[in-house]
Amino acid sequence: MNFFTSISDFLLYVAFSIIAGSVLLKFIPHSHKPEIREPRWLLMLSVIGIALFSLAPVIELLVFLDGGFGTFFAILLDYRTGHGWVITALISLLLGITIYFGGSKYMAAYYTLALILAVGFFSHASTLNLWGGFISHTVHFLVLVLWAGVLLQAAWFSNGGQWERFLAWFTPFASACVAILLISGFIIMLFFVAPADYANSWVLPYGQLLLLKHLSIIPLLLAAAINGFLNKKRLYQQAWLKAESILLLATLALTAFMSKEAPPHDVNETLRFEGAAPFIEAFMGPVYIPISAVPDFSLNGLLLLGIALLCLVMVPLSYKRSLPAGFSVLFGIGFIAAAYGGLMLSTTF
Repeated sequence: MNFFTSISDFLLYVAFSIIAGSVLLKFIPHSHKPEIREPRWLLMLSVIGIALFSLAPVIELLVFLDGGFGTFFAILLDYRTGHGWVITALISLLLGITIYFGGSKYMAAYYTLALILAVGFFSHASTLNLWGGFISHTVHFLVLVLWAGVLLQAAWFSNGGQWERFLAWFTPFASACVAILLISGFIIMLFFVAPADYANSWVLPYGQLLLLKHLSIIPLLLAAAINGFLNKKRLYQQAWLKAESILLLATLALTAFMSKEAPPHDVNETLRFEGAAPFIEAFMGPVYIPISAVPDFSLNGLLLLGIALLCLVMVPLSYKRSLPAGFSVLFGIGFIAAAYGGLMLSTTF
């Protein structure tokens, strides 16, 4: 069931990004953006996807309760998860009608923002701390889908016109988004993992995915810097935008899978009830409570960390050498895998 809900969350992020990017670009003058050739059916499919993919937690709860249609309607009426989906479905319907009939961009923006507020209000973080979790998760999600949405639109649906003027505002916009994402992401992490337990949490599936997510951000930011700053001639290079978007989608996928694992509010207790992450015992054998992560560098671990650093250096170097942009994606994935393996082989619990 975790796999189903994780995939649903990932597709939900993509659907939100497509809608948010489309709405934001409608407020940008034509002279400051490339021509976007997004099909209307894709926008409608994204709206439908928001309603359908957000149903996954309801289905998960329904399976857990082992109920039928009566239980399904009881969840919608009596459970916070059900309330969240009903509100999301109703707002999605209004947004879909607005897009289908070519309604006001202001109404589309209003409904999109309302959907994002609903995501924040019914998030896991808000159940732990209502206003703190709601505000931090809403800001994080809003900034994420705006940045990702514009990037996806420019990478896959544009013709590259007005590229220099587009970068003039998008580069500082993306930089601000990244800064806000890093700050809000750290705040959200504090709801689930204490800083002192960050390395300890690596024994758990949640901690493993959190580490992989953080590692995936590094090549993503490097690709973003290449598109925004190293491209001195301000030339339109759609392949490199696509490479950045693929790395971003990888980060979103890791986030989706991480969100479905048990958060390590107490690492030892979570380990006792949930068990260790699948690859932990393969790397270092059985782990025992209490968990205490300490550096323990090994030759294999250092070699992998060296390979990771080399892969990272190869990302901008492949741009400088005019290699196909796909190589940057491969080097980015290589960095994530090598850095992960190096850290695992350089830590004992």
